[in-house]
Amino acid sequence: MLIKNVSILQSSRLLPGQDIRIEEGKIAQIGPGLPRERSDEVIEGNGMLAIPGLVNCHTHLAMSLLRGYADDMELMPWLEEKIWPLEARLTEEDIYWGVKLGCLELIRFGITCYNDMYYFPDTTAAATKEMGLRAFISGVVFDMKPELLSQVEPFIHRWKDDALIRPAVGPHAAYTCSEETLLKVREIAEKHQVMVHMHLSETRKEVDGFLLSRGMSPVEYLDSLGLLNSRLAAIHCVWLSEEDCCLLERRGANVVACTVSNLKLASGIAPLNTLMKAGVNVCLGTDSASSNNNLSLFEEMKTTAVVQKNAYHTPAAFSAEEIWQFATDNACRAFGLNSGIRAGANADLALIDLKKPWFVPRSNIISHLVYSMAGGVETTIVNGRILMQNGIIPGEEEILERAQERFQRLSSED
Repeated sequence: MLIKNVSILQSSRLLPGQDIRIEEGKIAQIGPGLPRERSDEVIEGNGMLAIPGLVNCHTHLAMSLLRGYADDMELMPWLEEKIWPLEARLTEEDIYWGVKLGCLELIRFGITCYNDMYYFPDTTAAATKEMGLRAFISGVVFDMKPELLSQVEPFIHRWKDDALIRPAVGPHAAYTCSEETLLKVREIAEKHQVMVHMHLSETRKEVDGFLLSRGMSPVEYLDSLGLLNSRLAAIHCVWLSEEDCCLLERRGANVVACTVSNLKLASGIAPLNTLMKAGVNVCLGTDSASSNNNLSLFEEMKTTAVVQKNAYHTPAAFSAEEIWQFATDNACRAFGLNSGIRAGANADLALIDLKKPWFVPRSNIISHLVYSMAGGVETTIVNGRILMQNGIIPGEEEILERAQERFQRLSSED
């Protein structure tokens, strides 16, 4: 594949007139005037910007089926009264079409990889692979369904050698998993060298509960069990002390902020500037489309930036460049992804139409991507395969119809 005459970002500035050659799922060459070979599939990139595929570091993708089902509620009533009862009725077919619906949305937002925790991980993995996306997938683990823990290692064995799917371990949270369960999670993660994907310090109630019952924060508790390390993707991290932030940095853990979801559930605002200054690797996730209502990392970037500026009472709390790193380089560091617009990287990228009002004038493209972006992803490529071209995704209509049918079945039983 040869992408002709496209713009790329070089030191945060626009570099036009570049060609990108893709061979065997990798970016082979970048430069002006690359020769066209007879077997090349050519994509015209004039007026387009090639960006590295974004990484959504926390999702429950199949919950795209529950978009708009339960809004305007606090977290625990939302879970206990609406989400968990409906989830008890989910089938593998529901998961399959819910995941495909979520994949459509990720592709349209230029997201080429995501990190997921949910039920039926084999179904999630199969549906994702069919859609062509890269993913880290874990089945959720908690004590109220003890059989889920026994399914983790077989799942890892089935998917550990896949080119696109990377299995992980997904303990739901420290308050839903016993110490015995968490120690087993650590054992499995160490044995197979896989990521641990876990909600952490999401609400004040969670943190206060640990301080009262154990005399330590949830972060300190995980550290006492040996779970704070570079394989941990710690999700939310809203209620952290300065000591927690420093401990996360010392252990090399990765924090995934889900600003929009946390704001919508009124869970609070994560201390991202404090984490960043401590040296913690901070990434971004959307959470599910049932708590966020969309899967856009562009919206997540802007909201995170402006909320943090207000939380720290200074517009200098974050720059657009730092937020952009959260969704790209930091995410790749957390998950060990070989990504970027450079020779030798995985051919995971998106082409964005610069001929949109929100990209003019072309004064600061990173700023426009973070603060102004309102659409315009035209083409998404993963592992050298075109998943969307000129805004068209093959099979989209059927996925939308089937997803609607699955929701109607689920909601009709309320």
